[in-house]
Amino acid sequence: MEKPSLNRPARILVIRAGALGDTAYASSIIEPLRHAYGKDTAIDWVAKAGIGKLFAQDPRIRQVFELKSRRAPLPANKGKLRIVAQSWQEPYDLIVNLELDSFFDTTLRLARAAKKIGSPYRHFKEPAETHAVENLHIIYRSFLPADAMRYAYPKLLGTDVAVVKGKFSLNGRYLVVVASNSHFKSAPERNYRAWPISHWKELLNKLCKSELQVVMVGGRNEADYFALLEPLPGNVCNLVGNTNFPELIGLITGAEAVISTDTGPAHIAGAVNTPVYAIIGPTNFKRTGPYPTPENEIHILSANLPCSPCYHTQRFKDCPKNQCMYDVTPDHVIDALRQNKVITI
Repeated sequence: MEKPSLNRPARILVIRAGALGDTAYASSIIEPLRHAYGKDTAIDWVAKAGIGKLFAQDPRIRQVFELKSRRAPLPANKGKLRIVAQSWQEPYDLIVNLELDSFFDTTLRLARAAKKIGSPYRHFKEPAETHAVENLHIIYRSFLPADAMRYAYPKLLGTDVAVVKGKFSLNGRYLVVVASNSHFKSAPERNYRAWPISHWKELLNKLCKSELQVVMVGGRNEADYFALLEPLPGNVCNLVGNTNFPELIGLITGAEAVISTDTGPAHIAGAVNTPVYAIIGPTNFKRTGPYPTPENEIHILSANLPCSPCYHTQRFKDCPKNQCMYDVTPDHVIDALRQNKVITI
């Protein structure tokens, strides 16, 4: 690929309107685009409503189009109409559609751009057992030069660490604990990605004997779930519902490590190179876990039961209890932190 001869910065639109983890994965396209088209490239992003705030303090992203629905057809979708309208006022040099379905086909057909990648012009098939980021690489390689692929890792930028630590009065070293996941509203017996509440309580009590402060994060809508963990040990800084996405990125960037199940903040940790200890049972971490790179540190804590992974299979539907999560004990987490010299207790 040759960089287009332009007398202005290139204008590129990236379409990936998925959940937090999906968007973190897709951030792996940003640096390759900047390498190929120039550091001053103007990159716009199509995101799911709310998730686009992930880029609120990222200087690499010029504008975010947040959609309430990616499924709604263009005539009834104000977000898609705005994308098309802007492309006619200021045509893009490149549009990259990272969605594998047909939800944006009409939008791409009507939008103005010198080059368009992805559906409906070319359909890319995901291999079943490779990591989601490596599946995105298949799309990137179809139009980016080989030297740009060296930068194709998830990378997120948020609030400066010093600013976050000052706002939340974090004076020393700390761990970030993410005790919930996106299925927190499910009946307890079906939230099989969750770690047992009793395990979280025991872990928090053990961690509070360490030399590190413990910071707990979560969404505003998760208050009922986190109430199950109360009363919290005195050394826990409870920031549930108090951080926006840029602050969460900064908070995780400054942490010694993140302890989490298979959920969005674990992917943020991987994208900012903070060591992450991910407790994973039914999901396939080789495909959907935090993406390992030469610069980050991913520790998967799994019971490795013969029935795992089972997510989205009949085994999962028939499972009477998520034993794969119960069998990863708080001591397993403590031992892993000790072995990697994160804590000394």
